[in-house]
Amino acid sequence: MRLFRQKQKLMVGRVLVVLYALLTLAGVTANRTNAQAGNTPTPHAMDIGIIVTATMAEAEAVQKQLSTGTDFSVLAKEKSIDATASDGGYLGKLDPNQLRSELRDALRGHTIGQLTNVVQLPSGFAILKVLPAAPSTADLNPKRISSLVSTGAIRYGAQVSGLEEADAAFYEYPKPEGWSHDFHKACEIRHQSLTAAKDALGGYLSPEHNTGNGQLSIVEQIQGHSGMAQLYAYSGEMEKSILEWKIAYQLASSDYPGYVPNLEESLGASYLHLAEMKNGIYHKPGDLDIFPPQQPHASYERKDESKLAIEYFQKYLDQKPGDLEVRWLLNLAYMTLGEYPSSVPATYLIPEKDFHSKENIGRFVDVAPAAGLDVFRGAGGVIVDDFDNDGLLDVVVSSLDVCDPIRFFHNNGDGTFSDRTEQAGLIDQLGGLNIMQADYNNDGCMDILVLRGGWEFAQRKSLLRNNCNGTFTDVTDASGLGSAVTSTQAAAWADIDNDGYLDLFIGNEKSPAQLFHNKGDGTFEEIGQAAGIDQAAFSKGVAAADYDHDGFVDFYVTNQNGVNFLYHNNGNKTFTEVGRQAGVQAPSYSFATWFFDYDNDGWPDLFVDSYISAVDESVKTYIGQPHSAETLKLYRNKHDGTFEDVSAQVGLDKVFMPMGANFGDVDNDGFLDVYLGVGQPSFTALLPHVLLRNDGGKSFVDITESSGTGELHKGHAIVFADLSRQGHEDIVAEIGGAVPADKHALRVFANPGNDNDWLNVRLVGVKSNRSAVGAEIKVTVEDGNAAPRVIYRTVGQTSSFGANPVEQNIGLGHDAHSITLDVWWPATGTRQYFTGVTKNQYLEIKEFATSYTRLERRPFRLGRSPALSVAAVTPASK
Repeated sequence: MRLFRQKQKLMVGRVLVVLYALLTLAGVTANRTNAQAGNTPTPHAMDIGIIVTATMAEAEAVQKQLSTGTDFSVLAKEKSIDATASDGGYLGKLDPNQLRSELRDALRGHTIGQLTNVVQLPSGFAILKVLPAAPSTADLNPKRISSLVSTGAIRYGAQVSGLEEADAAFYEYPKPEGWSHDFHKACEIRHQSLTAAKDALGGYLSPEHNTGNGQLSIVEQIQGHSGMAQLYAYSGEMEKSILEWKIAYQLASSDYPGYVPNLEESLGASYLHLAEMKNGIYHKPGDLDIFPPQQPHASYERKDESKLAIEYFQKYLDQKPGDLEVRWLLNLAYMTLGEYPSSVPATYLIPEKDFHSKENIGRFVDVAPAAGLDVFRGAGGVIVDDFDNDGLLDVVVSSLDVCDPIRFFHNNGDGTFSDRTEQAGLIDQLGGLNIMQADYNNDGCMDILVLRGGWEFAQRKSLLRNNCNGTFTDVTDASGLGSAVTSTQAAAWADIDNDGYLDLFIGNEKSPAQLFHNKGDGTFEEIGQAAGIDQAAFSKGVAAADYDHDGFVDFYVTNQNGVNFLYHNNGNKTFTEVGRQAGVQAPSYSFATWFFDYDNDGWPDLFVDSYISAVDESVKTYIGQPHSAETLKLYRNKHDGTFEDVSAQVGLDKVFMPMGANFGDVDNDGFLDVYLGVGQPSFTALLPHVLLRNDGGKSFVDITESSGTGELHKGHAIVFADLSRQGHEDIVAEIGGAVPADKHALRVFANPGNDNDWLNVRLVGVKSNRSAVGAEIKVTVEDGNAAPRVIYRTVGQTSSFGANPVEQNIGLGHDAHSITLDVWWPATGTRQYFTGVTKNQYLEIKEFATSYTRLERRPFRLGRSPALSVAAVTPASK
């Protein structure tokens, strides 16, 4: 008992420390000036060198030597205290917007060969030079850029969710040996630790304890009540949370005004969250969950909490009128009253016109409730694929919440789904921030990998073998994947050595990456160190593709607070990291990523989303203000082993804060589009998701408003899939935040469809891996009066967060004809060529076959029973 009391005391201290850090950060960032906000950013990347000295005198001496012609690289190696010294001061080929504001400003207007003045940094005094070319250097250390990332001018706002506090309680709570392998024990500890933290912190704040020599200071009381507010917010006890925020607010108002703005925003966000809860928005979302609203005057039935939110946001803005995050939240609060934009004070109005779409492909409608996909989840993963080989796509969802089981929904073929979680043997598979599918044992049935611990604490992974009878068996330990417990949500399946079996790359958080080589007997061998991929980073995404067309698959890994990695496959089960040489190390705060051929030139390009969790920066995208944060990145493959950053060229130089994202062809024009699910844990992070239409491989156009897909709440796994067998891809979006109080209903945005043509192709490996991951499809087609064009797809390319089906739904454009198919199997060097292919059909192509099989699929409306049921799959020769 004494030990537990000590643990309780430590837990309280940790909660206070975490809260103090949050309040301090919010206070500092809220008071930072945005003097640089009006500056025009340098529009391109440049090779940058840096020398850092300990004192100003040393820097001035270096500057004098440089001005007389001394070689920059030589001086950097001799004088610089920065990690780049060994490479002659070479920082990398970077967009200056990636750097701290001081360095970004110093470089402004500089051209090749020019030196900056001395710049003071927390680490010393710096001089930068724009180099004529990248010198011959060793690969960049991923820690180099982390201290230079442009966080200085970014305003992060109040953090209201209780995640940090609840996790601190979990970390400090006593745990039995082996808990990280026991899902139910982890759930039990989550509940017990949260209760213990509330009890302990409540005891320290009680009048009985807070007397005499042990009396808490006003600051400690503010921190303590704020910590209690966060813990209540985590579990959704919003009235109790608001009461604690109010006590802290009253304490701060008289003696500590520096805390007041953060507390006012916290109270406003808490009242707005309570308004959403009382009006059932999380369980039964509708148009009031979509921005911009389709019905401008629709409103919540219960309005008192929204009015109180407005009151606190207004108080905040009276002192800080330029704060974009709180201005945005004020606009949303008025929207819940049906008074946006008419009643929003003109000074604070963020106009609806800033969100209007320039194109319209039709409005998507959420059919999840009608289809029986009544999933209420927090942040998690989604797989859409055919798990029982009946020709219909099923849906599997997971959740970050360690107490939530995986849910398995069987497609009934009549527009509805049935929950078969228990029958499938998955009811005890709890938690999992991400999930993905693979036929790892080549038995023709799709298996499931569950990844756990992302952002939080290390937990066991699960490999669930599909028994081909509607059930799954946990084979994690038997397969060898249970050898190490890590924190992860990032992985990719790929055949690294072309032996016909899928191997597994896992990117971990704060521990080395792992590469599991498939031995072909149902087991794996971990070869990460031998393969040269075992760098330790805070990895958030993994994507796989043969980017240089040498016949071997490569891996790209995104990291938070560091550079990203591109692992080139050497063809002998070893890899070389070439991110710097290839030009794909940015952004320094990355999340979801994928390879896809956005311009249909036959080479895989690379998409990487930036993840700076600041609402301000996203709002700037809409109102046209320059960003301080890194933007999305699109790297075009240059066909020579390197990539070109074309983000600005195609209109993706924007900040949207995506957590989950994916790609598909929503209008069947043959070009791949992008959907971003945005957010971060705080209740303040209410931003519309983003649907970007690919306009012929030349630019991406925001069609969120016209498509009705601007869901405001947290977006995680995103999937594009032809759920209704109509040849059009719908969007499945798992909505929900990182805490139980922020769970949300699943969204299934049904595609409105159009008259463009399509093909659906399912490849089956014989000597290659059974699900054909890595196989390439080339479609040549004439559409309308246009000349023949080519469309490329690669099986298995999907987002690192959200798993599209392995079947390929390929848009062909309008009035498609003269269709040919060319399939390339890299593992065996096999090429298949089919002419005179009929459009608008489902095909199956087996490796080595000289003809394809037509699969009969009858369409249905999601959520509605058709006149005729879906026919059995009937093979038919070409």
